[in-house]
Amino acid sequence: MFGAADSGVPNRTHPDGRTFLDILWRQARFATSAHFVRAVRPLAGRRLAENLLTRTEHDRVLSAANEADLRR
Repeated sequence: MFGAADSGVPNRTHPDGRTFLDILWRQARFATSAHFVRAVRPLAGRRLAENLLTRTEHDRVLSAANEADLRR
């Protein structure tokens, strides 16, 4: 979940013990929504390559990131 934009994708734990959101939020504060999406995109790609996201889940995560309102 990114703000009110919920992808519906589980935040699975990588074998190293970190979740997608653990890694993403360590990079926070994002100056703009574009910076946020630029952080989500490669992370989602790595999770897809590691079989921690399906293609559909990957696409849903990217869609939610693009819809996220980070101004709150």
